[in-house]
Amino acid sequence: MNTLADKYYIKALDQYPYSLDEAIENLHYALSHNKEHIGANNLMGKLCLEQLNNYHDAEEYFLIALANDPENMNVCMDYTMLLIKLKEYKKAEKLIQYALGIKGIDISKINGLKGLIMEHQQRYKEALKLYKAALLDAYDEERITQLNDDIKRVKMKKKMVEKSAKKNSKESDKAA
Repeated sequence: MNTLADKYYIKALDQYPYSLDEAIENLHYALSHNKEHIGANNLMGKLCLEQLNNYHDAEEYFLIALANDPENMNVCMDYTMLLIKLKEYKKAEKLIQYALGIKGIDISKINGLKGLIMEHQQRYKEALKLYKAALLDAYDEERITQLNDDIKRVKMKKKMVEKSAKKNSKESDKAA
């Protein structure tokens, strides 16, 4: 971590997401010194995804980072989030399968991403199962809290769907 690109990347990482202007400026400096810098490309992709809703640019940055370090688990996770947001579930599932082969991958995050895909597809029973599996592999309070919130949200959605189905069933019985 002795290059100028590394130094600017570290500054950007420290500033993100609290000072977006400075983070962007430092990422541009980092990428001007090394356009293939994995961390800078990933953080720029994440910034484009989370802050700017610029999915096209986010994908470009993630792909550059992935091409330069195919076993970078942060890139795999962040790119998977983009694919889920774009409703490209098959691609997201393939990337998750690939990421499972990376040594040291966070199984809790993998199961959380799988659960998110199921939730997006309104497959709530499967989502709950995956979020609970993720919870068993979670070891920090922030992650555990997030997963508990995910589980509550999916249970609420599942209940709403069941209630709606019950109501529709009663209405169709009355019409018959």
